[in-house]
Amino acid sequence: MFTKKCVLFLGLTLALAGLALGQGIEMRLFTVGTRAIGWFANGTGQALTGLRIGFDQPVTLLGKLEIGGGFQNVTGTDKAAEFMFQGSLAKGGFVELRWEPIAAKPILVMWLVGAKPAGVPYFGTVPALVKVLSGGLATLRDADPKAFTTLLQTFFSTNPTLATSLSQLGMTPEMLTGMLMAAPPEGIENLFLTLVNAFKLDTMDAFMKALDWSLIFKALGL
Repeated sequence: MFTKKCVLFLGLTLALAGLALGQGIEMRLFTVGTRAIGWFANGTGQALTGLRIGFDQPVTLLGKLEIGGGFQNVTGTDKAAEFMFQGSLAKGGFVELRWEPIAAKPILVMWLVGAKPAGVPYFGTVPALVKVLSGGLATLRDADPKAFTTLLQTFFSTNPTLATSLSQLGMTPEMLTGMLMAAPPEGIENLFLTLVNAFKLDTMDAFMKALDWSLIFKALGL
């Protein structure tokens, strides 16, 4: 079993490695006995106020350790598939989380400054990415419906083949825009997942290559 000094040394090494790579998140996963352990380094180049992490199945959090700050679990439970932590973490800081079962893997890791993403989040599955996109788009729409409509129009113009793909399902860009303007975040998520399944975009590689997402990602700060 690692001593606290050993964890500190390895954690700082990991954090520095993340900064050297210029990544928003540098992540290492391993197991000790029946526990899974994740090391997450802040490579965003800025101080943080939160961490959002989701797993591919419900887990029980068994403990955490921070170097360069402190986070509190504000989810309201230690047993869930997704958790939110708030507090502070310095540039180059480090968080260790421990959980069971060991088979559970993170599918979403996102640093936060306030309510906004910081750095480049980690998405392990398409549904994890779609969930974040859906919530972010709903927030943009509610804040400024006119700007949201313009964003969608520009997105369709940037991806002219999307209209043809939608026509195969009996849809048009205008119909999709109307749905996105009216649906709650959960409805947007279900709509996107339906399209993902229809067009067989069930891997991150296929999803990212299907369209130019840069405009949407920039608008959401991803």
